[in-house]
Amino acid sequence: MIREILTDERGSLSSARTFLLASLVFSGMLIILDSTFLEVPEVVYTLLGSLDIGLLAWAGGPRVAQYLGPQVAGVASGIAQAIKSPQRPDLLDNNAKFKENDER
Repeated sequence: MIREILTDERGSLSSARTFLLASLVFSGMLIILDSTFLEVPEVVYTLLGSLDIGLLAWAGGPRVAQYLGPQVAGVASGIAQAIKSPQRPDLLDNNAKFKENDER
């Protein structure tokens, strides 16, 4: 079962997933040791968390970019179109005949 987790889509062993698993196991053991008798500084947890996030991005990067890339491009295109041609809504207060006290 672990071998299936560590292999990529082509069936070969993924180094990113292997390093991520090793780092997570090390972090788990460090947490257990910290809670029992070892005192670990907070900086170590910060560095290990940063390393784990980097390994997670490395392991999932191409697949995530494949699915999220078109979505981000669509949002950016919508924002660019909205900035390029802003239109004022047709409201009552845009009319020249509208006076300050006409709302009452």
